[in-house]
Parts: sequence; structure tokens; C-alpha cells
Amino acid sequence: MSIEGMQQKNVHYFPGHMKKALNSLMPMVKASDLVVEIVDSRAPISTRNPLFAPMINGKPLLVVLSKSDKSDPEVTKRWISYFASKGIIAFSSDLKKEKVLSLLVKKSEPLCRAKREKEAKLGMKKQPLRLLIVGIPNVGKSTLINNLAGKAVAKAANRPGVTRAEQWIKISSDFVLLDTPGILPMHYEDKDQAITLALLGSIREEVLPNHELFEKLIAYFRLYYPNCMKNRYGIDDLNNAEFDYILDVVAKKCGLLVAGGEADKTKAALRVLKDFQDTMLGNISLEKPE
Repeated sequence: MSIEGMQQKNVHYFPGHMKKALNSLMPMVKASDLVVEIVDSRAPISTRNPLFAPMINGKPLLVVLSKSDKSDPEVTKRWISYFASKGIIAFSSDLKKEKVLSLLVKKSEPLCRAKREKEAKLGMKKQPLRLLIVGIPNVGKSTLINNLAGKAVAKAANRPGVTRAEQWIKISSDFVLLDTPGILPMHYEDKDQAITLALLGSIREEVLPNHELFEKLIAYFRLYYPNCMKNRYGIDDLNNAEFDYILDVVAKKCGLLVAGGEADKTKAALRVLKDFQDTMLGNISLEKPE
């Protein structure tokens, strides 16, 4: 389940380059043999783009749960089982540290068996698989490509929307990959999903007020990770700690004070959000399988 409770108007976030990329995606799907969808292992449902499903339209699909070094490992295992129950092959990885080429070869074999059998029947030499890499911003598409290539061939950055133009990249004799710009839905009917994406950095934080993001994150911690702020800030009992008290403690602990020694609560809220994103509060998943 995801962060709960917001019943406000939809959040709109759809830069022009994303609309252009979406319009150009269909021929890329048709030209590919396998779609590789990257999702953030901390929120595998919210970081899936529902616009991709009708476009993929029966193409073999492999899901990669990225940033496994940041998510709750037990929850990530449950997500892989969840995808398997839906007939989707998935695996998780810390794409910055773990080489995944051999794993990708293994996982793609059953998905592309029909193509290989057709080649053999026609007496053709085995052709490189054309993999389409899709995902919303900041889930690790470029990191995956650089991982597979063994060098920096795709631009990556820790901010949404940095990848711009499509590019075919030869990885090996087995694969040719296509990277695409990160594409977000035009709007989010569920504001909780937008909050989750903002917490992860997949949409810019300024789309939603920082105090709102902070309060939703703390509410989630209270439910599932009540001790996550103990080591970092010395807060033992989140369930009985008011938001203002938490901000005061964080501000004093981190030296985020204004004139007169008062807590700078805006900076304190931002510090908590950044510490979550940087895994300073531990390995935390924002969604769990139902």
C-alpha cells in the first residue's frame, strides 16, 4: 500500500519534451524485441507509467527494480513475487554497483524464445535483441545502460527529465538498447502517487509543498518504520511526536537555526526529505504489495 490520505485536486506535471517523447515512442515499441521497464524498488507501482501498458501491447516485458540499495530488502523480495504472480519477470539491482549483463541475458531468454526459434527455422544468424528501455524520470534508465555498456554512454543525473533524445546503443553481440526520455503521465488522479514520486525525486519537489511532503513521509514512518529517526536524530517514539517537535529536534541536531536560536523548520523539513532520499534513515520502501 502507498502513502495514504490526500483527497485534493489532481497534480499536473507534463513538460513539453515528455509529450513529444510519448508521441515518438510507438514506432520504437514496434521496432523492439523486448521492453525493459525500469521502476524504483522503493515504489514499484507509483513509478510505473500507466501510459506504457497500452503502448507495449503484448510485447515481451522485463521489469527491473532499481535502487535496491535504498529499498527495504524484504519488501523488494515480495515485490518480485508480486510481479511473478502477474506473469511478469522481474529482478532487482543496485545498478551503480552490480553488473547485470549476464542476468539480463538469462532473464530475457524465455521472453525472446519465439524470436530465436523463428531465426533458427529460417536458417538466419542470431541477431542482436533490440531492447527498448522505458521508465519515468530518475528511476535509473541511463544508469542501467551505462552498467550494461561498461562505460558512460548515456547521460544520467539525479534530477527528473535529464535524458532528452532517443539513442540506439550497441551493448554487445547480444543486445542493442534504446534509451528514451523519462515520460510521466499527464496528471495524477491519486495525489498520493504524486507525493510518492516527489519524495523519490521523480518529479520536482516544488510541484508540491515541502511541508506536505514532510508530513506525509512522517505519517508513513509512523506506520511502518517508527524507529527510523532514532539513530540519525535521536527521536525514539515517532508515534507520540508532533510535527513541530520533530522539526525542532532535527533543526537543533543539524544546526539549522535562525537568529535567536529558533529552529528553521523549512530547512529542517528539507533535511529530513534529503536524508530519506540519501538512505540516511535506513532502507525504506514507500509501497508494499497488497
